[in-house]
This record gives sequence, structure tokens and C-alpha cells, in this order.
Amino acid sequence: MKSQPIKETPKALLPLSIMYVEDEGVILRSINTMMERKIQDVYTAPDGEIGLKIFKKHKPQIVVTDIKMPVMNGLEMIEKIKEIEPSTKFIVVSAYGEINYFLKAIELGVHGFILKPVNVSKLMNLIRELGNGILLQKEIERKEEERKRSDEALREQKAYFEHLFESSPEAVVISSNDGKILQINRSFSEMFGYTEEEAIWKVLDKLISTDELLKEATEYTKQVAGGKDIRIETKRKTKSGKLLAVSVLGTPIIIEGKQAAVYGIYRDITDRKQAEDELKASYERLQKLIQDTVNVLANVVELRDPYTAGHQHNVAQLGIAIAEKMKFPSDMIEGIRIGGTMHDIGKIKVPIRILNKSEMLTDKEWEQIKYHPTVGYELLKDLDFPWQVAKMVLQHHERFDGSGYPNGLKNDEILMEARILAVADVVEAMANDRPYRQSLGIEIALEEIEDNKGILYDPGVVENAVGILKNGVFVFSKKHTT
Repeated sequence: MKSQPIKETPKALLPLSIMYVEDEGVILRSINTMMERKIQDVYTAPDGEIGLKIFKKHKPQIVVTDIKMPVMNGLEMIEKIKEIEPSTKFIVVSAYGEINYFLKAIELGVHGFILKPVNVSKLMNLIRELGNGILLQKEIERKEEERKRSDEALREQKAYFEHLFESSPEAVVISSNDGKILQINRSFSEMFGYTEEEAIWKVLDKLISTDELLKEATEYTKQVAGGKDIRIETKRKTKSGKLLAVSVLGTPIIIEGKQAAVYGIYRDITDRKQAEDELKASYERLQKLIQDTVNVLANVVELRDPYTAGHQHNVAQLGIAIAEKMKFPSDMIEGIRIGGTMHDIGKIKVPIRILNKSEMLTDKEWEQIKYHPTVGYELLKDLDFPWQVAKMVLQHHERFDGSGYPNGLKNDEILMEARILAVADVVEAMANDRPYRQSLGIEIALEEIEDNKGILYDPGVVENAVGILKNGVFVFSKKHTT
């Protein structure tokens, strides 16, 4: 829905269209009221699904969105909007704790981040920066069209362009095709510390690049001089030697079909990069904490059951190798590693005398053993892993034809990760000693899964497991015996 405009003088309104998507009504109304006083066209939506509908109708130039929302979250909406209009600018508003969401937002190429509670001043500054870029690009395109119509239009464009050039909030530089500075604007002087007299006719790359980055900068300059647009993120140095993280847009200036010069825009993204680095570091610490926790839980089981010491590690490694052979995404493979490393955690509730028994188990003892996937699931189900670890543990003894336990699931009812771990578990167990028997060997293990392909085990998983085991691509790193 489009909000009711508040009466302001047209001069006060930014000539932009923007949509704000937020499921918290109080925040939505508050930000909407502020935006309507400053921006020409403002649209609002309470969730991603409605936001997508509004976007399809009005095509706002800037979308500001929360991440966590009902129906469709902000990142899902961004992906769909980028398919419709790739040039749309996005600002993500969210909380500190949503690390995975922020990393995904970075991958999607959002243009800015605002942390809750929203600082209205920072939000408007970011909107103005994006808006100025949009307006600048629109003016450049408009003036290029005018230039084609008449020489008079060209002169008018030149005067207006110079005004935009000088008043742009981004650092802008025009250089010759061989990289010498012809003109800089005020923002360039403020960002890099050079006056116009100090910069004109200097080689741009030597002026603002470190020795280590000079080769990279020179290569990009050659590309633009050859008629290619570039968009990169890198580092450049100021007159004082301070390093800045910058985004760089370089584009040829074409006059009457010939390249006359190079147009460069620099934006200081140091704060954004620091925020990204902090998020990544926090994510890595979280991953290490998860792995340390998983290893502790796995070791508890293996300390109680020396006959399966290394078993969980081997199952995880074989599961990873199978998943990589099947070309599954890295995030899924990481989940298999975690799930495999503690797939037998439920054995913590099985008496040691049963785990270490060298004779065949009684029916009652076997029922206790079969209960370990359920115990493992109960232990893990409330842990907030990014993967379905608890379900992997619960289902790793399910079988393709429904003959497994504890729930008799079959075919696609079983998680793919659990189907992979089921094959890895069987192969590893048969290839090594158990309390009640010697190792049967890898050949017998392969014969077991091949004979039961499509019956007990997923046929695609079996084919890939056999492939990597027969050709020696994979070998167990831990050998354990009785």
C-alpha cells in the first residue's frame, strides 16, 4: 500500500522512490512518517510477500528491509527482486545476533547495513548516498541522450554535469586514458587529502595506491582505458598514508564514438568492511565453539566404548567424501561432518557391559542398542544448529525400503544426509573390528551395500560410495581394532 503523503514543499523532497519492509508496526509507522517528510515516493509493507507485490507494481529504486519476518523473510524477498530489477539498491536492517543472515546478505550484494535499534540519521545518510548515486547515474544517462540530439544540449549537459561532479558526495576523478588526473571534485580532496593543484596531471594509481597494490590498480586502469567498466572493492591510501577500504567504479567517457577520458568514483567503505570482518570473526568463533562442543560429545561416547574409538570420525569423513562426490553444497557437507561426528551419541545411555560384550547380544540387549538413535535425537533436538543434526542422528539406521529403525522411514522420507551416513556407517563398521567379531574387510562391506542398493540403501549414495572406495580416492584415516 502507498502511504498518504504529508504536505511538504516539493523542494524538500528527495526525488526518489523507496520501500520500507518491517513486520513491527510501531517501527514501520515511525520510519514511514520520517521518510514521507524527506522522500518523494514512499511505500511500506509488513512482510516480504506483500513487499514483493508492491515492488512489482511500483519498482521503487531503494528497498530497506528487515530480515526476520513472517511469510517471506527479507533475504528471500531481495533475491526475488534482484531477478526482476538487478539495479535496485538494498539496505538491510536487523539485529546483532543474526550472523548467518548478515553473511547471506553480504553474498547477495546488499548496499548497506543498519543495526537495530534504527539510528534514523544514519539510515537517512545511507539513503542519501544511494540516492545521490542513483540520481547521478540517471543524470549521466540523460545528458548522454541530450548530447546526441544537439550541440546546444551538449553544452547544457556539460554545465550541469560539472555541478553534479563537484557536489557529488562520492570522490570523483576524471583522468586521461593513460591514467593522469584531469579533474577531481571536492569529495575526492576530502577523502584523499590532496588539493586540486597537488593532484592535477599526477598519475592517479601512483598517487593513491600503495606499492603492493600499484600493479593491481594499473591493470584496472588499463581495462577501463580499453573501454571496459569495472566495479571493485579494494584499498587505497590517503596523502597521510592512511589506508582506506574503498569501492571503485570506473567507466569510459565516450564522446562522438571515441573514448575521451576515464570517469572514476570512489566510496569509503572502511566502516562497512570492519563490520563485515567483525561478523565473519564472530561467525568463525561460533563455528569453532560448535566444533569443540561436537568433539567433546563424540569423545564422551568413544571413551565409554573403546571398540568404536575413531568410528564416528571415520563415518563423518566417509560421509563428507560421498557428499563431495555427489556435488552437494558446502553447507550441507558441513552438516554431514557434524552429524557424522556424533551420530552414535545416543550410546551414552547404553550400558558399557552391552557395548563391550564380545558375545552375540540377546534380544533385550539388542533393543537397548536400537534405542540409541532416539536417545541421540532427544539430546540434540533443542540445540540450535544451522543443520538438521538431530534428525540425521535419529535416522541414520533407517533403511531405504522402510525396514530400518526407529521409525521405519523409507525413500525420500529419510533425510539425504541420513542416507549418506547410513551407508558410511555400515561400510565403516564392517571394515573394522567389533567387540563380537574381527573386521570383515572393505571388500565384504562393498559387497553388502552393492547387493542391497535400492533395497536397504539409497542407490545414488551407494554408487558414489563404491566409486571413491574402489578407486582409492578415499581411505579411512583412523584404523581401530579390538
